[in-house]
Amino acid sequence: MKGALAASTGLALAAASAPALAGDEILYEPAPDWVEAIDLASIERDPANGQVVQDKQVRIESGRLWEYFDNVYRINSLQEMTQVGTITAQWLPDKGDLIVHEIAILREGETIDVLAAGEEMEVLRREQLLERQILDGSLTATMSVPGLQVGDELRVRYSVTNSDQALGDEVQTQTMLWRDPNKLADFGRVLVSWEDGLPVEYRAGPDFDLATPELRDGFRRLEVTMPLPEAEEYPFDAPWSYRRPPILQLGTFDGWGEVSSVMAPYYRTEGALDGLGDLAAKIDAIRSREDGELARAVAALELVQEDIRYLMNGLDGGNYIPQTVAETWEKKYGDCKAKTLILLAILDELGIEAEPVLASIQRGALVESSLPLPGAFDHVLVRATIGGKHYYLDGTGIGANLEIVGNVPPFLYTLPIRPEGAALERIVQEVPRVPDVSIEFALDARLGGDLPMPGTITMKLLGAGAAQMNASADKLTDDAKRALGGRFASFAGGEVNVVDMRIEQGDDDSEATVVVEALFPSLVSYDGSVGEIEPQLPTGSFRFRPDRSRRKWRDLPVIVPPPRSSIGTYRFTLPETRGDFEIRGERTLDITVANQRFEREVTLSDGELVISEKQTSLGGEVAPEDIRGERRKALGLARAKLKVVVPEDMPRRWRFAEGADRGGLAGIEAMLAKMIEQQPDETGPLLRRANFRFVTYDFHGALADMNAAIEIEATAQLFQDRAFVHAELRDFERMATDLEEAWLLDPTPERAIALARTLTDLGRTDEARDILGEVDGDEGVQRSLAYALADVEALEGDGRAGLDRFAELLLDAPNDGSVLNAKCWYMGIWQVEIADAVATCTRAVENSENTAVALDSRAMIFLRNGRLEEALADAEAALDLDPDQTETLLLRGLILREMGRDEAEADIAAALARSPRIREDYRRWGFEL
Repeated sequence: MKGALAASTGLALAAASAPALAGDEILYEPAPDWVEAIDLASIERDPANGQVVQDKQVRIESGRLWEYFDNVYRINSLQEMTQVGTITAQWLPDKGDLIVHEIAILREGETIDVLAAGEEMEVLRREQLLERQILDGSLTATMSVPGLQVGDELRVRYSVTNSDQALGDEVQTQTMLWRDPNKLADFGRVLVSWEDGLPVEYRAGPDFDLATPELRDGFRRLEVTMPLPEAEEYPFDAPWSYRRPPILQLGTFDGWGEVSSVMAPYYRTEGALDGLGDLAAKIDAIRSREDGELARAVAALELVQEDIRYLMNGLDGGNYIPQTVAETWEKKYGDCKAKTLILLAILDELGIEAEPVLASIQRGALVESSLPLPGAFDHVLVRATIGGKHYYLDGTGIGANLEIVGNVPPFLYTLPIRPEGAALERIVQEVPRVPDVSIEFALDARLGGDLPMPGTITMKLLGAGAAQMNASADKLTDDAKRALGGRFASFAGGEVNVVDMRIEQGDDDSEATVVVEALFPSLVSYDGSVGEIEPQLPTGSFRFRPDRSRRKWRDLPVIVPPPRSSIGTYRFTLPETRGDFEIRGERTLDITVANQRFEREVTLSDGELVISEKQTSLGGEVAPEDIRGERRKALGLARAKLKVVVPEDMPRRWRFAEGADRGGLAGIEAMLAKMIEQQPDETGPLLRRANFRFVTYDFHGALADMNAAIEIEATAQLFQDRAFVHAELRDFERMATDLEEAWLLDPTPERAIALARTLTDLGRTDEARDILGEVDGDEGVQRSLAYALADVEALEGDGRAGLDRFAELLLDAPNDGSVLNAKCWYMGIWQVEIADAVATCTRAVENSENTAVALDSRAMIFLRNGRLEEALADAEAALDLDPDQTETLLLRGLILREMGRDEAEADIAAALARSPRIREDYRRWGFEL
């Protein structure tokens, strides 16, 4: 009935809000006498509204609902004429009539009667929704109104009657209401009437109280004019009963018990299997093959899910009345009603206690606040009772699976269907929730903490998700596989590059394993010389911060996501180190915060770190009085993040600059090569490998990849990036050529300054000045321009002129750490007034955001002034803050050389191996290298 119920009542179900007919012919008759006509002349028009009138009048009778509609549309443009010029009306011909009263064009005081001119509406075939597996029994009448003009008003008046076979004498109707500031029409109204004494219940809300119906000429009369007053604002996490849109509900049902009992006759299973020998044989096979009631119930569910395809059948009263078990088995199709009935019959034959229950897929959270109506539901399924526990079995689903059959659906409420009636019941997770998704990241970190990690993601799915994945396995293109693998990989955080993805089916289609091979970002985050592993875990990302800042919100509960469970595991293979890995945070955890349960296990042994976390949503709500305490628990959970501090001798990429065997990188190189092979016309894979080679000091390999990328797409950014590869190969002329090409393609100030600096280093200061003369930009650009011009002047022998530029920059911001550091560095490298530089450099250290860079600059000044111990102290402090600062490593070597220390040459050699380009810089500044 998923879809079937939705097509048969009110807002939730189509029959109460859509036109209906007792035959296939449209009737053309005057409106009934009880209709209260609208005086169009009295309506104050608002040109901003596309609709002048939206009037719905309802007459409730015993066993019949009559709905009258009067809509007047304003045609302000050709677009609006296209939108409203084709009118439609829908009805269920087995339940009532579609009666057209008037279709008229209103033009400058004249009424043009379209029907009197001989025009009639056309009836469309009911198979219009078959592509959505829906045969809902409805018909649609349509007309493209002739003669419409911009400036006209189009009036359409019609009625729909509905006598639902399934409901007998009972009636229901639901209408969506609209509020300020959304004024959908100049005049909006819902007017409902019924004979005095008819037991009609009514409800609206939230934040709207209906007036007591007045008695007029023997009929009760309930009128709602729109727009309603603007609603109170509620936070997004308040229960739906506060935030739901206003709905006017009316019905003649005497509580949920009657709704339940009215449906009960249609789900009797006595004799349902008579004559169905082949089905009986399948049931016997289940009984013989499976041990225990639960396994047999799952096998029965699988039979219904897989042997009977879904097709919603709303014909001949089928919106509420299921087709027979025999018809379902013969035709091998059925909707939720039919599948529920046949599953009930099979379970009854197997001796398993079960009953049908109504539920709402679309608006499960609203059922509790609804008037008791069948229209509150849009679905029916089976609830089996096994071992004293409830199991919800949905024949319209897929992927029946024994492991997760105890997981409850997210519908929140159900109404058992029983002859004696039943009360509304909240769905409760009675057995431990089993994750239907588990994901494991197996990552190889043996190369070290600052290099990419080859890894495998293994995602295991059970149930519907597995069935869908298995069904799509053979349909996915390579690009689609990589995209899907990338979505799974994103759970790990950072940029993950997928190499391959495959789907492996389990013992049946309810089990699937997705395996993704990928290259993951480096494992360790470094803060100076301290490295930490901090995996992305549910406990670290969970937040509970409900907004209850307004007084009227303080008594509002907080909704919790429906019950579900997932588990994630990281399995890191670690390198051999002399030092130990230190785990900070709880190794084991079992805590419930705001109805979310978190369970953690951490192990570290035999070179493998395993971190596993399971998160289970318990559903429900957090009570107002518990919010403060749960918020505190959530803050504590966020602060207590799990971290693993790595030992100081964790391998770093620098070793590859110093001649370490690159054979260990072969695995990553193979993965990168496969990415390039998969996307030969894309620059992305080439650039990823170029970057990897660059950071592992294979500059020739990086250059080859950059060349190949530029052959595919020659952009300014790629020329600029290749220029810096040329620099590390000490090919500064080619560097200048690439920077010039980048500047010509996209002449930004930053590119001009970069080119001018390279020309300055090559001694081509006149060309550099010419380019810098064309540069203009914001304050940041002006600073960079001043720095570049100062270097030109210093190289030409006028270092004092450069100092004047810094002095001018510091006039407006005397404590700007960035400018102070640039001045300090300038004085040191060009040896300009070095005796007076220490004070400037100290102020830079005190005011800079990047202390490591400022310390490096001051170390240079101390070296120039012969204050070697202070120079060494600053260099070592800078390296503690940023061990990756290659220039400081070189500077430390130069300081140690001046001190006569044996370890000096090792530092110098290591720095020049990591960044060969800096040799020329330091030679230019007077150092022998």
